[in-house]
Amino acid sequence: MANNNDDENNDPQKNQNDDENIESQMNTLLDKQFFDPDSDSNQDNWFALLVKNDYEAAEAIYVGIIGIVGVIVSQEMLRYFKYGGEYIPFGHVSSGNLF
Repeated sequence: MANNNDDENNDPQKNQNDDENIESQMNTLLDKQFFDPDSDSNQDNWFALLVKNDYEAAEAIYVGIIGIVGVIVSQEMLRYFKYGGEYIPFGHVSSGNLF
């Protein structure tokens, strides 16, 4: 009986179908447009207007925000790794001296 369950779980056809299903779901997610500046809901959105009128500036602002958030998150991850249990989020772990 236990051997029968193992055969069902290790069925290559079922595993292939599961892999194809996951791949199609991932492709659908990646192909989904998450920001449409021409949408009716974005008519009064300042960023949508900036994308339409000055794409390069909107791109620079977007990349800058993503970069800043990435730097802050990576700094906090490094602090957590360095200080472990004594980690204080967005805080200082120092004696008050500059060096």
